[in-house]
Amino acid sequence: MTLRDIDYQEDYLSGRDDLLNQFFRPSLLEAVTYWRAVGYFSSSALESFGTPLGEFLRHDGNIRLITSVELSKDDLAAIKAGTDKQKLCAQRLEEIIEYEFSDNIGDGVARLARLLELGRLEIRIAVPAIGTGIYHEKIGLFFDGQDCVAFTGSPNESRTAFENNRECLDVFTSWDTPSRAFRKRTHFEKIWDGVDRGVNVYTFPEAVKARLLRAVDRSNQRSTVKQPNRWRHQDEAVSLFLKHERGILNMATGTGKTRTALRILHELFSANKITKAIVTMDGDDLLRQWHKELATTLSSMPIPVRLLCDYDMHKEFQEFILDPENAVLLVSRKEGKTRDPLASSLRRLRPGAANRMLLIHDEVHRLGSPGNRRRLGGLSSDIRYRLGLSATPDREYDEDGNIFIEEHIGLVLTTFGLEDAIRRGVLAPFNYHALLYELTDDDRERLQAVYRMRAARAAAGSPMAKEEVWTKLAHVYKTSPAKLPVFDAFIELNQHLLQRCIIFTETQEYGSQVLDLVHKYRPDFHSYFTGESEGTLLRFARGDLECLVTCHRLSEGIDIRSLNTVIVFSSSRARLETIQRMGRCLRADPSNPGKVADVVDFVRVPGTAENNNQEERVTADELRLAWLTELSQVRNKEDV
Repeated sequence: MTLRDIDYQEDYLSGRDDLLNQFFRPSLLEAVTYWRAVGYFSSSALESFGTPLGEFLRHDGNIRLITSVELSKDDLAAIKAGTDKQKLCAQRLEEIIEYEFSDNIGDGVARLARLLELGRLEIRIAVPAIGTGIYHEKIGLFFDGQDCVAFTGSPNESRTAFENNRECLDVFTSWDTPSRAFRKRTHFEKIWDGVDRGVNVYTFPEAVKARLLRAVDRSNQRSTVKQPNRWRHQDEAVSLFLKHERGILNMATGTGKTRTALRILHELFSANKITKAIVTMDGDDLLRQWHKELATTLSSMPIPVRLLCDYDMHKEFQEFILDPENAVLLVSRKEGKTRDPLASSLRRLRPGAANRMLLIHDEVHRLGSPGNRRRLGGLSSDIRYRLGLSATPDREYDEDGNIFIEEHIGLVLTTFGLEDAIRRGVLAPFNYHALLYELTDDDRERLQAVYRMRAARAAAGSPMAKEEVWTKLAHVYKTSPAKLPVFDAFIELNQHLLQRCIIFTETQEYGSQVLDLVHKYRPDFHSYFTGESEGTLLRFARGDLECLVTCHRLSEGIDIRSLNTVIVFSSSRARLETIQRMGRCLRADPSNPGKVADVVDFVRVPGTAENNNQEERVTADELRLAWLTELSQVRNKEDV
């Protein structure tokens, strides 16, 4: 597509039109250059642009910005930091674009600094040549290499102007109103080149030297009423850990576990209390996300700190072992066939080094697995700072695993659960859709086969453990074909739920059957099973795909705030996995402040028993139904 393919109106009026979604985002998506001259600029505009900003950068997009002498304190600091870091190699450029501009989200101040680092944003400061006023024009142009679209109007370049204010725009295209578009282009060029007689223009460094810039606290200007800090649970968690030096942060998915851990790491390095750290977890997707966050945090350290990685194709744990000073090792917790970098790194710490080290276990509930207990037992006993993170730290029905986690990391220091987070507005509320189904005759036969196996094993002297029986029974429920027609009938009437949606299934084979049903209602979907390219996940994050069907790989850690719906065909007996999966869609979305998520679940018809033994698993659906129905009634209260 090109700019000509967009059906532009002659003007746009907020209240009647959606300035962001009808004008700014479509234009940015097709443009390769964006020029903006505006009296007031805020980095919050970069949050509102969302996914199209990432596509704009992939098209080698560049922005020219002319603005006034007043910038927020945070924006001013970001510009200074960004202009100091513009020497980036092409590989780093692509990495930043792929991972930091691919979703609908992103902190505006950080994005501003990144654009400057990438060399994709030039800023010039305008001052009226006569008088004591400020530069207050508001014009802009989009270019796609052949055509341009010019606009003038009332909006400043800020999220408030785009999303909340009463604003209007007049639009002039180079193909319908060429003379007006040309005049706007010429006017901008004269100001940019410093030949407009009414305005003096300075580069950012010149404006700093001339002391023209004023840092303004916009938040204080907007309101004198102190608002409660909805993220104060992070401050409390940091303080508790620094006091106790060991322990687990039990924080609901989407409430900032990673950010809190990074603050702890930053404070310990800055205070010279640690000289090294190991950050570990399962799953390459989550490790890649941590890599991005760690790289940003370490770049702001008062001393240089190296980031070394050992997962996927990265093999750097030996370098960490040889020279661990002022270094962070990001390493997979998964045991390899011929090498175990985490255990080796812990085992080969030099004498005395553990006292100045931080160990972070993300998704700490997985640490208590039998394999980890065998490999890692006793290896962290001398490490002074040990931090565990999880939305669900307890391993249900695994007391040995819980004891190991407590010995390896410590006790739970603080809990900030789903209900707390929804009430405070940190997470979005949700609607719960419980779809009732009854097992097929074939399902019942599969259940009876499990009981016959249990009886045979008991008679042979090798009885099945309860966990093994539950697992085999659960597999029958999770893969019941009875759910498919129920889902088909429901989604036919609720097709909007497939937009920004992840569907969890138990197996790839079952997922393929679900994909066939989804295909009836929309074309922009894909599977994300074991062995598939991570590019699929990035395409979903960018918005190229609306619906993703997967097994277990996205249950933890992945941050896609624009996600609206989670559909779970494979609900587990324990709450742990349900909470993790629900957490995918409950993250607050800056682009959609009124977000209400949707959770679709499958529940066997209450009161039906599938066997004479009345296994505990039979009532699990009813317990989950009651729990999620109650939780779905929780809504935000502004005063908490």
